[in-house]
Amino acid sequence: MNKFFYSTLIALASCSLARAEDAYIGVDVGSFGKGSITYANDGVTTVRNGNERHAAIGVFAGYALSPSWALEAGYRGIGDEKSFALEQGYELKTRTRMGYIAARNTWQLSEDWALYGKVGVAQGRFNAGIHGKDAPAAGTVKKNGLYLALGAAYMVSKDVSLQLELEHTDKLKQQGLSASMDKVSLGVRVGF
Repeated sequence: MNKFFYSTLIALASCSLARAEDAYIGVDVGSFGKGSITYANDGVTTVRNGNERHAAIGVFAGYALSPSWALEAGYRGIGDEKSFALEQGYELKTRTRMGYIAARNTWQLSEDWALYGKVGVAQGRFNAGIHGKDAPAAGTVKKNGLYLALGAAYMVSKDVSLQLELEHTDKLKQQGLSASMDKVSLGVRVGF
């Protein structure tokens, strides 16, 4: 995934050398939930909430092919870690990450407001491990799947916009656990 992601960013950067004013970068923050897990032991179902809240931070870059179409690549997972206290001094720690490449279409509603949609492909990674005395090793699963997003953008200035976005990708499953990669985020996009 890293090779794919970095080669995409290099391709976007090289395209933007010819017309730098069509390139953009951005950052978004979302998914502040602690999460929860449910498990059964000897016929008793237990629900555990996460111990800490960590924001999922994402970065993205794109190149506008026309006024309404763009090619975009992004990465999310910086700081998206969750931990759950289990019985007998054990702790479950999880981390999700995702990279994507997508086509973006923007519908201009007015001079300041726009709606946009993205469709593409994403690769998600889900790492889960139990920590404690004699705990088994952590494991990571990865999955490629469809990437969809819908959002609204408000133009603060000619080159800066605020974005509210809903992303959807496939769930990741590992050893009876599943992680939803869907998120709502607030971001800033800066054009050149």
